[in-house]
Amino acid sequence: MNLQWDILLTQAVGFLIVMWLLRKFAWGKLLAFIEKRRETIAAEFDEIEKEKGNVEELRGKYEKELADIETTCRIAIQEAAQEAKKLAANIKEEARQESVALRVKTKQDIELELDKANVALRDQIVSAVITSTEKIIKERLDSDKHKQLISDFLQNADLRPGQ
Repeated sequence: MNLQWDILLTQAVGFLIVMWLLRKFAWGKLLAFIEKRRETIAAEFDEIEKEKGNVEELRGKYEKELADIETTCRIAIQEAAQEAKKLAANIKEEARQESVALRVKTKQDIELELDKANVALRDQIVSAVITSTEKIIKERLDSDKHKQLISDFLQNADLRPGQ
């Protein structure tokens, strides 16, 4: 192998000139660009870490709010249950009062009907006594006087059922 020293020397000198030109004009800009890119990437990573911290902070905040909402819901449900119990107790009390009132009214109605039946019975007894007295005596006395006498008799006798 035969080396051609003149070509080799030309290429070495050319390489050194290209290296010197690159170093003088391009190497600084290339290194500055690479450094700028490295700083941009580092800043982006810092921003990502910062956003992760913000996300974690928001997540904690939302979890706390969710827990507060759940607590509020539980309290609202308990209050609603207590209100329902009070309402049920009020309804039961009203029903009981209505039942008592209905019982009292029914008792009064029964007593009224019983009094009406007693009056009707007295009237029937008075009529029967008058009729039988007329048949026995064969003479008719004054009707008002007969009724008055029999009514007085019945009041003194107090003919109520169950007595």
